[in-house]
Amino acid sequence: MKFIASHERTAEALQVWTGSKKLYTASFYFWNQGSELEKSGAGLFQSLLYQILKNTPDFIPLVYLDRPDYETWQMQDLHDVFDRIAKHTGMSAKFCFFVDGLDEYDGDERDVIQILETLSASNHIKICASSRPGRQYESFLWKKERTVDIAHFTTGDMKKYVSTHLEESVGWKRLLATDPTGQELVNDISVRANGVWLWVFLITRDIVLASNTNEEMRTLRIVVERFPNDLKEYFELMIKKVPDLHQDEMAQTFLVAVEEVQPLPLYAFTFLEKQREHENYALDAPIKPVLETDVEMTYPALRNRLRNRCSDLLVVDDGPHPMFLSNPVDFLHRTVREFLRDYDRQLKEHLVKPFNPLVCLSGVCLCLLKALPVKDFREPESINQVIGLTDEILYYAHEVEKRSSPEDDSPLISLLDEMDRVNCYHARHVRNHWTHARDVPSARDLDMYDEGGRCNFLALAVQARLVKYVRHKAQSNPRNLQKAGRPLLDYALRPRRKTPIRMPYHSSRDESSIDIDMVELLLYHGADPNQSVHLYGGASVWSLFLASMVERKKLSNRNNEFYVQRQDARYKACRALIRAGARSTGQLYVGGLSEFGTLLRVFGQERASLLQQELRQKERELQQSKGVSLCSVM
Repeated sequence: MKFIASHERTAEALQVWTGSKKLYTASFYFWNQGSELEKSGAGLFQSLLYQILKNTPDFIPLVYLDRPDYETWQMQDLHDVFDRIAKHTGMSAKFCFFVDGLDEYDGDERDVIQILETLSASNHIKICASSRPGRQYESFLWKKERTVDIAHFTTGDMKKYVSTHLEESVGWKRLLATDPTGQELVNDISVRANGVWLWVFLITRDIVLASNTNEEMRTLRIVVERFPNDLKEYFELMIKKVPDLHQDEMAQTFLVAVEEVQPLPLYAFTFLEKQREHENYALDAPIKPVLETDVEMTYPALRNRLRNRCSDLLVVDDGPHPMFLSNPVDFLHRTVREFLRDYDRQLKEHLVKPFNPLVCLSGVCLCLLKALPVKDFREPESINQVIGLTDEILYYAHEVEKRSSPEDDSPLISLLDEMDRVNCYHARHVRNHWTHARDVPSARDLDMYDEGGRCNFLALAVQARLVKYVRHKAQSNPRNLQKAGRPLLDYALRPRRKTPIRMPYHSSRDESSIDIDMVELLLYHGADPNQSVHLYGGASVWSLFLASMVERKKLSNRNNEFYVQRQDARYKACRALIRAGARSTGQLYVGGLSEFGTLLRVFGQERASLLQQELRQKERELQQSKGVSLCSVM
């Protein structure tokens, strides 16, 4: 795609299309191993938007209108912006967008398709996009006369790649000098590759290794003949080559790698090894800063041990880790992770004893948290590291709860308490609790967020939907649920939080859905939906929830696969709140809507009417109970 976007013939052809109008181009290259913005829809369209505005600053008023600078871009915002651009560009300019690797987008493909369709509808915008086959994009991108299958054009390049790398091998040169038929081997590889570069890379690597160990041409032909055409067969073959001695550790390592939110730094594998020896190592480990210079001497041995257990399916990058230390460990290719997800049952057969990779990952991240060299908790770098690792642990803890039996306690209660203690230590010179280091989500009209200096770890646990952890704290001491400032119930109903890393359950950077079990747990322990919140001008928790639902409704994409699930969760939450006594204060909500008007806007006629009936029934019950009480007094 970079070749096409930068080639002079592309520019010449586009100039014929634009005629006398100005031509502007913008490009974006998805990378699923990169940062959030390198693999998200928001990153794609914010990048294209930036390039547009940089080239055509006259569009800035058209794009921003009355938009506050501090607001986070949502996909719906970006769709509206590009809709205006598509309808406006014909007046002064034409645009061509180059988008590569749509298959590496980490989100709902329909969100991207929706905006691309808006753009492609304009006669003044062209799009050149690429994706692997078998994705939803295929139906949108496919036009017989304008589609190119790259696999049909790469045979020559693959032949050149194989020849170049073999020529660097002394052993291959020796073989070719005595047996010139080796060139047929190169041709066979490029034909069998079927456009898959990873296949070419792997088989070339095996041939170089064989030739450098003095194997004959006959053996190399056998290597090529027996090399699986299907990469999954090759990955399975590599796993089976791991010695029996290492298979338990291999299975643990792969299971951890499949579950991780982001690649671990190489040094983190020392914590994985120590946890194998001592189950509570993460809890008992001291808070001790670790510097790169202190541990880099261990890297060669760690690399070798990782290779012995993982057959090169995991590779070590020499660059910095996005969170802490360096040398991130990732999959040889994204297809390896996809394969291992499906190979989960076979991996578990190699385990010597029960093993939970999510619990293990939580422990590794806690060890990294203890190893952070936090000089000043006020520094953005330190905050991002602490909050990033914290959110990673919270995610794993939620997954552990979600995948376990409802009656079982969470195995991470002690670990979460220890994490709170460690973060309190890192923030020991800061006045407020460490949870205040997180940026507050931007307000959406009446849907506003303010901690008032009263946040705590239990509030964060409520946001993170750790029902079992919160239940344990409530049972151990009911006073734990008593909190000044923003009530815990409000955190459960409006769980938005910003995080410096991308979390798999987020459809956007700071959005997560309501957990009805958390809402019902807090109500069971006496949370009051009518509690007045001073931070928000005395509005009740119920009122804040109604206002929040209207604002979220504006941003919702009904084609999103999570839309129905979230609506169901909000509807169930409304019913639970009403049954707990939620009642109208008579105030108007977003857009001057009444209580029923708000419910109608959010849920539609049928569900809004059912909720209204429940409100009236609860009001009658309240009046009857007051009457009974009055008669009793008389």
